[in-house]
Amino acid sequence: MTVSEVADLLAIPVSTVYYLARQGRLPHSRVGRTYRFLRPQLEALLDGSER
Repeated sequence: MTVSEVADLLAIPVSTVYYLARQGRLPHSRVGRTYRFLRPQLEALLDGSER
């Protein structure tokens, strides 16, 4: 997922997604200069089953 898609999913601003990713609070990968997120990892984080 892209940063914009994650922001829509979590109902937070795009800048907050970048901030949380840089802090290591959102699981992500970097592809070049872009951040990518896996939906199952985000859903597990929201469910509380992953830290």
